[in-house]
Amino acid sequence: MGELRMIRLAFILGAALLMAVIIHIATIFAIPYNSQNDVWHRMLSLGPLHRIHTVSDPKEAIALSQDLDPAFAYGICRVDLTDAPILLKGNLTGDFWSLNYLDRQGRSQFSVTNQISGPVINVVLATRGQQRLLSERPDLIEDTTIIISATENQGLLLLRAFVASERNRSATADAISALSCGPLWRQDTL
Repeated sequence: MGELRMIRLAFILGAALLMAVIIHIATIFAIPYNSQNDVWHRMLSLGPLHRIHTVSDPKEAIALSQDLDPAFAYGICRVDLTDAPILLKGNLTGDFWSLNYLDRQGRSQFSVTNQISGPVINVVLATRGQQRLLSERPDLIEDTTIIISATENQGLLLLRAFVASERNRSATADAISALSCGPLWRQDTL
């Protein structure tokens, strides 16, 4: 009888140890998804949602993220698609620009350059449900609009424009600041 108790106790201790290991590993993998230090939260200091924040100073770009190249001027728009798709629109002339849609963890989900769309930026970021609505209501967007499929409700639109000469840096920053980034519609207008 004592031997059976020992086997049962060893089994219970082994199961508890295995469960502790599984919980520990799950916790480690969950940390990045629950972290307040993701790209979304680091960009909170830039300003409110749906506004272009221009970063043209190379030192500010490097301080914001080591991934930002000081040879570019940046426009960053934090977006939330909960209520409506986001429209980024305007003109940006220059040698090169690119637009990236980044999820909350900073992973690039979509990219487009001026080689595809020319100087005109006309992009809608939408969830799948919002895309279905847009397909039923073609009057809400232009024929030349590029529609980006969002992987989650919150993210960043990161525009980078090459600054060929330091003399042009302020003009490039002004052009980025003139872009509009905001909801395509308000809920009360549909």
